[in-house]
Amino acid sequence: MSSRVWQGLCVMSLIASSGAAWAVEPVGADKFNVSTQIDLFKLDRSNFADVVTPVAKTETSSELVFYDFADNFCDMLAEKAAAFTKDTGIPVKHVCVEGDAATQQVIAAKQAGQPAPVDVFFGPNGQVRAMTMAGAVANIPLVDLVPNASKLDDAAARRSRGFEHGGTVLPFHRNQTSLAYNSALIKEPPQTIQAVFELAAAQNFKVAITNPTEGGSGSGFLESLMLAMSPDCKDDLYNFSIDEAQAKATAARCMAPVMKYLSAQKDHITYTNGNTESLQALADGVVPIATVWEDDLYSQAAKGLMPQTIKPFLLQTGEVGDGDGVLITASTTKPEASLLFVNYLMSDDVQIAKMEEKGSRTARLDLPFTNKIPDKLAKFLVPEDEYRSRTRPRINGLITDAAADLFAKEVVAMQ
Repeated sequence: MSSRVWQGLCVMSLIASSGAAWAVEPVGADKFNVSTQIDLFKLDRSNFADVVTPVAKTETSSELVFYDFADNFCDMLAEKAAAFTKDTGIPVKHVCVEGDAATQQVIAAKQAGQPAPVDVFFGPNGQVRAMTMAGAVANIPLVDLVPNASKLDDAAARRSRGFEHGGTVLPFHRNQTSLAYNSALIKEPPQTIQAVFELAAAQNFKVAITNPTEGGSGSGFLESLMLAMSPDCKDDLYNFSIDEAQAKATAARCMAPVMKYLSAQKDHITYTNGNTESLQALADGVVPIATVWEDDLYSQAAKGLMPQTIKPFLLQTGEVGDGDGVLITASTTKPEASLLFVNYLMSDDVQIAKMEEKGSRTARLDLPFTNKIPDKLAKFLVPEDEYRSRTRPRINGLITDAAADLFAKEVVAMQ
């Protein structure tokens, strides 16, 4: 199936979050690419449970295979998959996988005309385009069909790293890059990148920045700075139709002011070799400010590995956030059970547990963070109002990769 079809003909309703009941249509085609016992053309949110559940409970002769690419979710999702099995009688095999390798498995199976090794895949957003173009994703508009996805953040509902998938991927997990500071040493967080380094100079400390080729908190930080310091680049940074050569040219142009500025601050920067190392520098008191993933910070705090004085914050100019989704493979032999399972993954039970245990935000607008997080851990999350006003979508990943490589070579290596 061509990119033109998928990007130009995803003729879904624009009322993504209305919760209205209407029969769905296949995304980017005139028929569904998955074989089901039920008539998908007659299925909607209002009859979902009555139609899907009885058939799903007959699909028990073998296990529904659920791939989970997120290391820090493996324990929680194993428990939730077991709870689903206990409640429904539908056996689920939960498998922790490496995201890119699992993606290639799914694509290879499709190209070979073989069933995918997985029915439901919680995988990296950056690989949704490749799987969709290979025809490996069920073209069911889940965001318009699944009852527990009736009220979703529009920005998360139909796009994965800029790719318009039309709702075939449910935004299961949302995360946020941020800065974090030690409130015992810094009373109020600086609001701009310039203020960060003015404070560093005044108090003679270093800021830990994750090497962007070693951790997403670093590459996300570069994205945020490009958006803030190269405002004329915004349209180019969010152009998802360019090739690798064009991405490198865009990165070189839009990174110029970022590299110039951070090179001038080298006396007040220490570059770490990954997200965990940046968190450790904060926890050990080596630095009072560092680039982090908000959910990584929360997870460390939940384990008692982070001082109570550490808090995340977003710059006024905004910082990029993203997430990862859940999809059903086109070759699943358990489509009804898969539908029931993805609805469960978007349920209050799973989404609240995800927030409480992992600091993983939800795209469900009817499940805000307020009163869902224990008080002792809430301080390790960006305040909801600040998050809503300052989060920004991730830019084109090809540009991010090129910018990270350029920065590592010309700035980090020169440190």
